Amino acid sequence: MGLPAGTYQNASAAYLDAGNERGNASFYGTVITDVNQVAQAAAWATLLTAMDALSLGNRIRDTYGDKTTYAVSIPSNGAAREIALQAILQDDVTGEKWNIIVVPCLDQALITYINNAGAKDAVLMTTTEVAALVTALEAFPVRNPRAQANSVSVVGMKVVRGQK
Repeated sequence: MGLPAGTYQNASAAYLDAGNERGNASFYGTVITDVNQVAQAAAWATLLTAMDALSLGNRIRDTYGDKTTYAVSIPSNGAAREIALQAILQDDVTGEKWNIIVVPCLDQALITYINNAGAKDAVLMTTTEVAALVTALEAFPVRNPRAQANSVSVVGMKVVRGQK
């Protein structure tokens, strides 16, 4: 089995917020093959754990190869899909940068803003939960949909509001 080198596969997770609305994270990962299935499943589980640690929402679905749905209750902790953590990614070969939502329903108590007048939404990447997320994203690894064979690094994180 196996797909041609340089292909990728969608990975996503949806979280339920206190208003019974879904917040979504979606990005591309390495294609699952018979050779890497066990390692990719472990990397995906680690990434989901890191995402869950930063979210006030309840994960209701995740998809990477297989789709898993969960019967969860509506959170009563003020989780809001409109507040999310966005990763700034950079292709290590081409230098291309792009953003992805990685944690909907962000628990803002777990992040530290960078004290920078020009970037009021930038997040320090060395706090425990954020550092674990960065490590998990890079180990997964997230793929550039326009250059799938290239490695990708997380070069920043920021809080975004208004996610639909």
